[in-house]
Amino acid sequence: MPGRSGAILAIVLIAAAGAALSATRQDAPKVAPQGPVIGLRYRSLRPGEAIVAMLENGRGVRRAVFHFRGRDYELDNSFAAGEALVFIGLDLGTPSGSYPLSVTVERSGGIREVLQKDIVVEAKEFPSKKLWVKEELAVPPKAVEERIAREAELVAAVYSRITPSWLGRGDFILPHEGKAFPNFGQRRIYNNKPRSTHGGVDIAAPMGAPIRAANAGQVILASDLYLSGRTVIIDHGLGVFSSYGHMSKLLVKRGADVAKGDVLGKAGSTGRSTGPHLHWAVRIYDARVDPFSLLGLRLGEQ
Repeated sequence: MPGRSGAILAIVLIAAAGAALSATRQDAPKVAPQGPVIGLRYRSLRPGEAIVAMLENGRGVRRAVFHFRGRDYELDNSFAAGEALVFIGLDLGTPSGSYPLSVTVERSGGIREVLQKDIVVEAKEFPSKKLWVKEELAVPPKAVEERIAREAELVAAVYSRITPSWLGRGDFILPHEGKAFPNFGQRRIYNNKPRSTHGGVDIAAPMGAPIRAANAGQVILASDLYLSGRTVIIDHGLGVFSSYGHMSKLLVKRGADVAKGDVLGKAGSTGRSTGPHLHWAVRIYDARVDPFSLLGLRLGEQ
């Protein structure tokens, strides 16, 4: 989390976004296929990355279910321009190796076939960092342990709700144009005590600065949590969620539909925080992915 020193390795957010956009890759057949084939878009194939999977030449396909690492993903065709795709997350704890991605396809006339493509995940090492916070935040007192457990169950329930259609509109955008700290996946050591892995990125934001929705969706949590402070979670559909933490004030309520760019709240330093900033995180189902890996994936394009 950014403090006043500002001497931590920091990058300019706009530059980071530009790098994410330019680095997006697409796997597609080099020759025109005779039938449907699996296509992929991604920034890289490493732990903590988002993948968009689709069918190329999928004309005549009535239904398609992707299977990857024990989970099924049903193809959704509610995107602009008629594109159908699914989101797959490589959790930051994913071991390196080759993993099969298969698709069960149902075509007109009842024809069924199974397609397969291997996804080779490269190894990635995440750094560790020491932070100093109030002792009651490093080691919560017994009096708040029940609250933390209850809030953890609430957040888990929120993430378990999967909307089967896409609610977003086009590409994801930055929720705040500040400096981003390359601390996704960082192993946190609070007051010399090893604690959780950092499942998002920190963006420097002055107290009271507007925090905006990275894409359209529905607010499924807007609450003050012990660890992440005043927090908003948005459901974008298809198992994709974004969260925004440590805000000083919330300006939306649970159940609200938000458009991309809508103001969700004001930046702050609530919860376990060392100074005003935004904690921005993304989940794809239960996979923790770097939010920057979603930028520039050309959502809604053919």
